[in-house]
Amino acid sequence: MYPTMVVALIAWFASLFMDGTDLSGNPRLGYFFMLVFFLNMLVFAFDFSRIKSLTIFFVAIAIAFALMWANTQWGIMGWLSDLFAKINIRMNTQFYGFMAVFMSLIFGIVFLNTRFNYFEVNRNEILHHHGYLGDIQRTPTTGMRMQKEIYDLMEFALLKSGRLIFYPQTVREAIVIDNVFGINRVEGRIKHLLSSVSVAIRPDDGASFPT
Repeated sequence: MYPTMVVALIAWFASLFMDGTDLSGNPRLGYFFMLVFFLNMLVFAFDFSRIKSLTIFFVAIAIAFALMWANTQWGIMGWLSDLFAKINIRMNTQFYGFMAVFMSLIFGIVFLNTRFNYFEVNRNEILHHHGYLGDIQRTPTTGMRMQKEIYDLMEFALLKSGRLIFYPQTVREAIVIDNVFGINRVEGRIKHLLSSVSVAIRPDDGASFPT
């Protein structure tokens, strides 16, 4: 939802200079804010897989050509222009300011919460830090398989995010981590980390070896 917060913040400052103390709001800012909010809600509500995204793309092209053909036959573009001209979306400065501050506060709380629930990948084990008292769950990486999934193209376009799935040999259930920012960069770092295994050799005191 960060695009909506960014647009609300921009519209807040823009409305301060454009409208001043006018409480009616500026319709251009209202159209822009609602467009971004609508697209943001689509990303939030649905997973845009590769097949679904291609389907939506070709359907949009088909609708555009259908409207162009209908306009040549019946001139519907004038009717659509009159319809959209009747739309008058206005939000005042206080609305944009409240939205920007409110969403920034939520994102701040979410960021703080992630400091108490995260995964740490080492060469020999995966540590799951969770809880406000510092609980840790350890899973060895010996023989572990890793899988990367980019299941939502829109989320990948916004934050390069995706899903990492670990399949440890010692645990029946897979470890699934959703919404990993910079998924390709993180996958590369983990692959490099797991390509070598740390081994410590400590000779026992007084040990005898056969010759």
